[in-house]
Amino acid sequence: MKNLIKIFLVGMLLIGSTISCSDSELSIDELYDSVNTNGAFIRTIEKPLDLVNVSDPEKNRIEALIEIQEGNGSSQPDFKEVRMYIQTFQDQDQIEPSLDTSGNPTGESFLATFPAADFTPSVTNGLPSTNLSVLTQTVLDNNPNTVFTFPTFIFIRLELEMNDGTIYTNTSVGPSVASGNYFLASFFYNIIFLPN
Repeated sequence: MKNLIKIFLVGMLLIGSTISCSDSELSIDELYDSVNTNGAFIRTIEKPLDLVNVSDPEKNRIEALIEIQEGNGSSQPDFKEVRMYIQTFQDQDQIEPSLDTSGNPTGESFLATFPAADFTPSVTNGLPSTNLSVLTQTVLDNNPNTVFTFPTFIFIRLELEMNDGTIYTNTSVGPSVASGNYFLASFFYNIIFLPN
């Protein structure tokens, strides 16, 4: 009788392990199997100051420490460069753009490029990282006809270009990334700027 129970238990164990190793047909598993893990994003390690100006040497730079991740982060990202763009606004909600001396709204302008060669592996996870740094005087120099309010609100937008020509920015990623809630990878910063 003991042998019969042992044979029965071993048989049940083999059947159970065979069934549990089969692929799931649940909807969530099908969804996970079809998720595209391609793509890349910029993760903010240290964000820029919330308030910058031109005169104070402690606050006259727009600086951020960033790193680049492609896919799930298991391989080194194959990217060309990160570009920084700027647009200034009279309000913090980016509804009223700054105006030029003729009263026309000013648009977005290019601020700086950071090539892949400027990135070094981070100590934390080995992903390429760099410190973006631009003097606030550059904002004034690049926008000589802009009438800056006190305060002016700066919208910094980052663009990541891969070597295959694909570009990622705040408008080409999903809402969880664009909101900044996903690894602080929002592709943009809002900064208060005191122009004098």
